Amino acid sequence: MSHTDQAAALLDRQTRDRLVVPDYEGYCFANVPGTAADALGVDIGRSLPSKALASVESDISHVVVVLLDGLGWHRFHRDGEDHRLLARLADRGTVTPLTAVTPSSTASAITTMHTGAPPAQHGVFGWDVRLPDHETVVEAFPHEIRSAGETDDPTPPVSSDEVVCADPVYPALEAAGVDTAVVQSADTLGTAYADATFEGATQVPVDDVVHGATALRERLESVDGPSYTYCYVSDLDSASHDYGTDSGAYHDALATATRALSRALYDDLDSATADETLLVLTADHGFVDFEPGPEGCLDVFAIDAVTESLARTSSGDPVRPWGDYRFLHLAVRDGAVDRARRALEAYGATVLTREGVRDWGCFGPEASPVFDRRCGDLVCTHPDLKLVYPSAESIVPKTGMHGGPTPREMLVPFAAARLSNLQ
Repeated sequence: MSHTDQAAALLDRQTRDRLVVPDYEGYCFANVPGTAADALGVDIGRSLPSKALASVESDISHVVVVLLDGLGWHRFHRDGEDHRLLARLADRGTVTPLTAVTPSSTASAITTMHTGAPPAQHGVFGWDVRLPDHETVVEAFPHEIRSAGETDDPTPPVSSDEVVCADPVYPALEAAGVDTAVVQSADTLGTAYADATFEGATQVPVDDVVHGATALRERLESVDGPSYTYCYVSDLDSASHDYGTDSGAYHDALATATRALSRALYDDLDSATADETLLVLTADHGFVDFEPGPEGCLDVFAIDAVTESLARTSSGDPVRPWGDYRFLHLAVRDGAVDRARRALEAYGATVLTREGVRDWGCFGPEASPVFDRRCGDLVCTHPDLKLVYPSAESIVPKTGMHGGPTPREMLVPFAAARLSNLQ
């Protein structure tokens, strides 16, 4: 079956009323950590079907997982022939389409990558996480209260390991004798989120993707014994948000990343290490373009029936939305769910109740107490618009977005090859 046919079949299986639902028990990004660990003989949870590594021999000592933030399935294939790393992976390795997790958000997916748990278990349903017992919304990565005033303390009322309700995968790998490391930008390491979610792994700070690729090569050539190394590259995501999914800035970022990784991982890497190393290249989500500015947005607070239906905090203020701007959660007062839902649908939104989200398995194959606490009474998306509200001004000018359940946002590549086959 061709790559195009595989993707079409996956979408056909996983589409419900025009929404792509993750294939958590099969071909899903959530199963990448388990697959990488399986390659080293360590069981940390569910893995991808064996076909995902069908052409890759299993006798390896090192696994490198490179996550190119935002390089969805569509762009991997659209642009792959122009970049040596992607072209060689397609020609000499195995490339498989996966569904992202829901939401197709970096915060949700990255937390899954480091815990092996779907969002229903780890509780991060987008960039913003609601803690209803504390009447607050926390930004997961910076671990700060959303929209804290200049004179307010932004420190959340709970620690980061209580925002993320799942344990990291690294202690289990280390206990099995696998040396683990996380390689990414220095300003994202040593944070409360990193210390909780990367616990057990060595944090390797780098300045940029070129430095990161070199750090990968040096680690592979020096590590003693089996190893697992995760490398995160953010540049494609940043360029796509600001300039769009086919912009010069995006293409430049992809070229810089793939050149650096090609040079480090198979041009310069010694052949003996390359023969013992499995490379996995994947992405957390894809992208779609929207009109920048108010024309590309639906302000849910501009709909009277919605604002009048929102639940209130103890101070009488509406509970602020949370989750992701393409998959937004709303807390609705008792008896007002149907009114708010009809009002949103009148503007073209697709709206699910908490029960609908649970029944479809959007956040995972099984619900959990954290799902019940943190999922909205209504969860909404729109096929053509970003969903915003008064304190979401930074999203209004963005061109490229993700987080929603459309095919381009929800399909990602899983490319795997022994590094010696790329040399």
